[in-house]
Amino acid sequence: MTLSEKVARNILEDVQSGTPFKPYSETPLRTVESAYEIQDILTSHLQASDRRGPVAGWKIAANSVALMERFKLKEPATGRVFSKQRDESGVQLKAADYTQFAFEPEIVAVMKNTLQPGDTPFTSEQVSAAIDRFVPGLELLDMRHTDMPNTHIPDAIAQNISNVGAVTGGPGVPPDALDTAAIRTVLRINGEMQHDVTGAAPQDPLTAVTWLANHLASRGFALEAGQIVMCGTHSPIWYHEGTGEIEVSMSGLGSVTATLV
Repeated sequence: MTLSEKVARNILEDVQSGTPFKPYSETPLRTVESAYEIQDILTSHLQASDRRGPVAGWKIAANSVALMERFKLKEPATGRVFSKQRDESGVQLKAADYTQFAFEPEIVAVMKNTLQPGDTPFTSEQVSAAIDRFVPGLELLDMRHTDMPNTHIPDAIAQNISNVGAVTGGPGVPPDALDTAAIRTVLRINGEMQHDVTGAAPQDPLTAVTWLANHLASRGFALEAGQIVMCGTHSPIWYHEGTGEIEVSMSGLGSVTATLV
C-alpha cells in the first residue's frame, strides 16, 4: 500500500465516523499534486458508499485573489460532489448527520454537454456552449472542526475540501444572460435576513468553469453532461447549529432552500 493509499483510507474512516479533521502531517508538507492523488483514491472508496454514490459534480474553492494569496495557491482548488448528496431546492436534511454543519451560497453551473480531456485547451466560448444554465445553490459542508484559516490547503484538498453535498434551485439563466456584478445575494435563516450582498461572486462563473474543465482534463477527467459546478461562495463559510430553514435568493437567478430537521 502506498503512502497516498494509506492516507486516503485513514481519511475515509474519519469522514465516515465524523471524527474531527486532522492533517496527517508529512515532512516535507504535502503538495497540491499529492493532495489530488489522495482525493482521487478517496473518491474511489466514497463512490461505493451508500451515502455518496457516483460523482455528480464539482466544487471550486479558494478562487478569489485574496484566498489564493492566503493559501499560497497558484490556482483555485477543487473537490467532488456525489450523486446521493446532490439535492433540489426544498430538501430536508437531518441535522444529526453532521459533525459541524456549514454551508455557502454559490452560483452553480449545470452542464448540458461533456467536455472531454482530449479536446483541450477549452476556451470560454466552448465552455459557455456546454453549459445549460446558471442557478442559485447551496454547498453543504461538514467542517469537522477544521481550523480553516490555519489549515495547510493541500490537507483540505486531500479530504475533498469538506464537501458533503449541494442543493440547487432555480429557475436560473443561460450563460449569455448572466450578469454577475448585478446579482444580489440574500441569505435568510428561518425568515430572518442574515446576509445581503451584491456582486459577491469570487470569480466570474464562466471563467471558473473554464478553469475547472481544463484542470480536470489535465488530470484525465471529463466535465460531464448533467454534472454541476459550484462556482465559489458569496459569503464566508456560514455555520449553523440545530434545525431551521435556509433560504438564498439571487436576483435574476431565483432561489434555493434547504431545511435542517
